Amino acid sequence: MNKQKFQELTIAILSDSASEEENSIHSQALQNEDWAQDVYEDTCHTHNLLTQTFRTLSDQPAIAPTNTSKEQMVKLFEMMDKQSPLRGSAIADKETYADLVSKLDKLPTLPIILDAISKALNDEHANVIKIEELLNGDQSLTSSVLRLANSARYGLPHKVFSLHQAISLMGFDEVQQIVVTASVISFMDKANDFFSLNNFWRHSIGVANATCVVANELGVSDDYILYTTALLHDIGKLGNLLLDTKGYLQIIQQSLDTKLPLHQLEIEEVFPEHTRMGEAICEHWGLPKMISQAIRYHHEPDINKRPPLPEEVNHTIDCIYLADILIRQNHFGHSGNAEEPEIDEGLLKRLDIHTIRLEQIKADINDSLNQVHGLLDILPEEYGAA
Repeated sequence: MNKQKFQELTIAILSDSASEEENSIHSQALQNEDWAQDVYEDTCHTHNLLTQTFRTLSDQPAIAPTNTSKEQMVKLFEMMDKQSPLRGSAIADKETYADLVSKLDKLPTLPIILDAISKALNDEHANVIKIEELLNGDQSLTSSVLRLANSARYGLPHKVFSLHQAISLMGFDEVQQIVVTASVISFMDKANDFFSLNNFWRHSIGVANATCVVANELGVSDDYILYTTALLHDIGKLGNLLLDTKGYLQIIQQSLDTKLPLHQLEIEEVFPEHTRMGEAICEHWGLPKMISQAIRYHHEPDINKRPPLPEEVNHTIDCIYLADILIRQNHFGHSGNAEEPEIDEGLLKRLDIHTIRLEQIKADINDSLNQVHGLLDILPEEYGAA
């Protein structure tokens, strides 16, 4: 028996789909082959990462429990066997991160319609008919807008069937949020054939909405750029997951076990930093520089430890940093970072956020999260949105 066949038998046993004969063959191999025990232990470890650790990023294990779960798991193992381990690799400069992103051969480009609709929505002469014409060109976005319009968020007595009615009902700001959110989740979902990342996207959507709340409180411009940056703040984690699935799940499990910050463990384990990976992905997509800059430094509350940045970028970083902490305190979704979230006192002092003001921000964010559940309908339906 070769190692691949033995690994497949081990997966079948772990998936409770092995026959008595397969169990017997597997047991004999364990007794007779010198390499079998090591392969068995490694397969069990990887299987546990995919069925348990992965639950932090999704409502379910990486492979949903179905009759074909064994076959899917085998394919996932085969995919991971082709990946190059990133732990311990020297990741020091911008070019190296750009090279890593170039290896994400399944990473799609941002939909052209996203930019077109965003520009149209921000046009002072925008009208419902123009937005409707643009949305009609993308059936997935059209479906998402109609689903939200018919969600419990609006509680309408009659079903909305037309885009014109939905846009008029929701308003341009709401339409822009759903267009950005649906586009990002949709094209990232195309980047892999296995993962459903509902908890990850719940966290991202929560941070995006909370960032807008914080921005309003601090008098920072609440616009498409701010929302998009917050939605994408952890996009580098998906890059790491697609490049080295097993290695990054191990880092996430370390965070779960130790409660240490995920970004700290990335540095300690010499693994690509998700902040820098996110920066490189956004540059690869040709997004505005302020988005990639804010994503790069969204874990740094001390403005003096950041490089010289435009004022609007520092404002964006402050808003996302605070929103991220508050969303994690709310346990709204999960992005793999199990650190006990505490707000940096220096940031609160610099922004003049006293206790009463902070409590008001928390209350406003809670209200925002109560209203965001319709937006979660965008998430893949096979695992459920909420």
